Order: sequence, then C-alpha cells, then structure tokens
Amino acid sequence: MTVPYTVFAEYTLATTRGAKPDVAPLKAFMAKYPTSPLIKSAYQNLAYFYGGQAGKDEAAAFFAEYGAKYPEDPYVLQSWLSRINKDKAPMDKGLELAEKIELLTQRNPDPSVQQTLGDFYLAKGDKAKAAEVYGKEYADNQVENLAYNLISYAGFWAGKNENLDNAVAMAETALKLAPDNSYFIQQVAGLYVKTGKEDKALALFGPAWIKAKMADASSLNSYASFWGRQGKNLDSALAAAKKAVELKPKQYYQWGTLGDVLGKMKLTDEAAKAYEKAIELAPDQVKEMYRKSLERLKK
Repeated sequence: MTVPYTVFAEYTLATTRGAKPDVAPLKAFMAKYPTSPLIKSAYQNLAYFYGGQAGKDEAAAFFAEYGAKYPEDPYVLQSWLSRINKDKAPMDKGLELAEKIELLTQRNPDPSVQQTLGDFYLAKGDKAKAAEVYGKEYADNQVENLAYNLISYAGFWAGKNENLDNAVAMAETALKLAPDNSYFIQQVAGLYVKTGKEDKALALFGPAWIKAKMADASSLNSYASFWGRQGKNLDSALAAAKKAVELKPKQYYQWGTLGDVLGKMKLTDEAAKAYEKAIELAPDQVKEMYRKSLERLKK
C-alpha cells in the first residue's frame, strides 16, 4: 500500500505558516486507510486544527471521535480538555476528562498535562483543586525528582570513572536544589574526594558539618562511615563514631562503623573489640559480616 505522505507534508506546512489547513485530504486518507499505522498521527495533526481554529460544534464532534478511539491515552484526552478550556464548555465533560487524566497520569505526571488540568480547574472556579494538581506541592516534587535524577546521573558516571567534571557539576546543581539533603551532601563530598578536591569535601561534609549533629546518632554514624571508607579525616570520623556508640550503645552497626574507622587507623586491638561488640549485638543474619571484618583485621 502506498501511503500519500504528501498529505501530511502539505497539512503540516499550512499549520506552521499559520494558515487554515485543508483537512479534507487528511480525512480522505483516514477513510481510505483506516488500519494504517499513520492513523493516530493523522488524528494528532487534525487535533491542532480542531483544538484552535475549528468551530465549537465541529471541535466537539472531532474530539468525541478522537477520545473514543484512544480512551486510555492521556495526551489525547488532554487535547480534548484544552479545547474545553478554550470554550469554557462543556464543564461537566471537562471534569470527567480531568478526573480520567489524573487517574492515567498519577504515577508519572507530565508538566504540560498538569498545566492543562490546572487551567481547567481554575476555569471551573476550583482554586484548591488547581493548586492540588499544579501548585506548590507539584513544583516541590518536580524539584525533588530533578535533584535525585541529577544525583543518580552523577553517581552513574562516577562509577564508570568517566565524564567526571560534568558529574560533579550536576551533583552540585542537585545540592543547590536541595541544600539540606544530607544524602546529596555526602554524594557531592564523595565526588570531591574522587576528583582530588578533598578541601572542598571537608568544607562541605567535614568537622564543621558534624559539629551541629553531635546529638544525632544516625548522622554521626553516616559521617564516620563515609570518612572511614575514604580513609581520610579519620580523627574526626573516630570522634563521630565514638559519640554515636555513646548515644546508641545497642545499635550493632554503629559498633561496626567504629571498628571500620579504628581499623583504618591501624588501631587493631580497639577495632577488634568494636567488631566483637557488633557481633554480640547483631541479629543472626548479619553476624557473619562482622566476623569476616574481624578475620580480615587479624590477618
């Protein structure tokens, strides 16, 4: 079957020039080739015209047909809702579409879709619902998602030991978006150490940072564990590990962290005692991990 691609080309050319397109050839193509893989593309092209230039009744008929053909496609329903937003009617159908779109996109909200939903609810006079779908919480979630995506990107390239300058830059951008996120702080500090910028790592996640966390056993343990793995800033790491154990003496993993730091400092006897305490307190399924750490230390 020969597909007349020129039909699409001529239609697209007319729309890009701002002219009113002739929809007849495109409709004729759709009628002649109803099973063509280009049918959906044809509808999408027509939606541009019916969404903005066609009369209200024509548009209503087109979108009813389009929506019935692709009832589970949120972008199809969005184009219909956008036309309803333009006409400010019919609002009952708009509400039906908005609720369906929300259901279809709840796991992965698309910015353009959420904007259309916000526009509809504002037109409906429901400011609270508009804020719910496209307000502060939505924006905050977008910032958080972007920040985590950038940190994930940085971690990927750091793991490959490639593209490190850009990895650092993107991790720094993530931290600017969420400056109080301790996970991001630690990830950026790790990248600094990896790229030979230990002074920057210490300025970001060093003694000054931990000074404000001396009552937080979890932060103390994370800090000590981080620097223990790096084999740097060990005096500060040791002080943090000891304080964590003092605050929560029954937390086995904190004794393990203390053992790791003492081991890096070649304080073998003290490290062995810390690992033995970790073994004593740990649940059965993780005791073996600390036994192996103790064996490595003795060797």
